[in-house]
Amino acid sequence: MGLRGDVPPPVLMAQSRGRESLAETMKKAAASFGQSDYTAAIALWTQVITSNPGIRMMNEALVNRAKAYLIVGQPQLALSDLEASRYQPNETKALAELWLLQGSALLQNKQYALAIAAFAKAEKLQPPNPMLMANRSVAYQSLGNMAAARADLLAAISLQPNLSNYFNLAVLERLNGNYASCYKLLSEIIGKSQPYANLFIQRGLCAAQLNQHDAAIADMLKALKLEENNIEAMQQIGLSLAAKNQKDSAKQYLLKASSLRLASGQIEEYKKLLAIISSLDKR
Repeated sequence: MGLRGDVPPPVLMAQSRGRESLAETMKKAAASFGQSDYTAAIALWTQVITSNPGIRMMNEALVNRAKAYLIVGQPQLALSDLEASRYQPNETKALAELWLLQGSALLQNKQYALAIAAFAKAEKLQPPNPMLMANRSVAYQSLGNMAAARADLLAAISLQPNLSNYFNLAVLERLNGNYASCYKLLSEIIGKSQPYANLFIQRGLCAAQLNQHDAAIADMLKALKLEENNIEAMQQIGLSLAAKNQKDSAKQYLLKASSLRLASGQIEEYKKLLAIISSLDKR
């Protein structure tokens, strides 16, 4: 009878095997996430969550699944996972990440004021974070608070002077009407990075505002080589050609851009382009 008492009960053994199995599933999910297979990672973390694990593993799975949801553009699902997680007040590092992720999800969900509030809570719990500041800058910009947006972005650049942050600063300069500064920043970035369409589009928009329409057209043509149906590039080429009084060529680009606006459901922009095309015939 004494020997039998030394044998672990079968239920505890099953529980132990279950915990080991969930730990293995967590590892597989992390590996899938690292390989950018976000759908597989979400499915694996869902297995863990629905198995009712311990609080620590549950929190880890919820937060990681929220990260994957953000990457695949599902902020509302991410918010649900973040709200379901349960951390203690002394878990400051985890809580800081939680509020940062919640701010990012709210930003993606276009709830800008709530995003700023979430970022503020994260900021109180962690050292200066360039990602937080860059994201909060976008929220401020979306609310029209350009001064706060610029301050956050400059703070992010001081901590992390990468090309992404400088690109965001260039866009902010354009929105503030500082076209020459925007053009200079983008030219420096283009010389240091792999080309992508939005680089040339943003510089082309600045060139057009500086009445440098040949430069604007050249940049937009480069953008179209990278994205052949980019509406912004096509539209600006048409507008710059119109500014150069090349009406027939301008109409071709503007008509194509208007068709793409209509196909994308951008009705107000479509109407504006039709008005511009109509005005060309009256000049």
